[in-house]
Amino acid sequence: MTKYWEDRILKSQKSEFKDLRRVLQAIQRRPLRFSQMKRLLNIKPARLACILEELRKMFWIVPRARPNKAWRRHYESQIGIAISDRARPPQNCKILAVYELTKRGAAVLRALAE
Repeated sequence: MTKYWEDRILKSQKSEFKDLRRVLQAIQRRPLRFSQMKRLLNIKPARLACILEELRKMFWIVPRARPNKAWRRHYESQIGIAISDRARPPQNCKILAVYELTKRGAAVLRALAE
């Protein structure tokens, strides 16, 4: 781990660092939505939003937009082929933001485990 990240982690509060680590470990298992993380980790929404903002600034996680399953089923049945995640959904469709771990975030988790 570089000196920059060590200093950054030391500047943050101990409890905040524990929450950052818990969020990273949860996202490492599989990409999660905000509400899923809130339920899984039992963190207040405002606190979780701050943690996700900090992780995004450090490029340890990245939010990805994905259309919901109902939209995909509807269009796949109409045209008969699978829709990729990059297809543009209609205006009235919900788009889910899913947070994924980046390579940099995975490297930080490995460094913290040592």
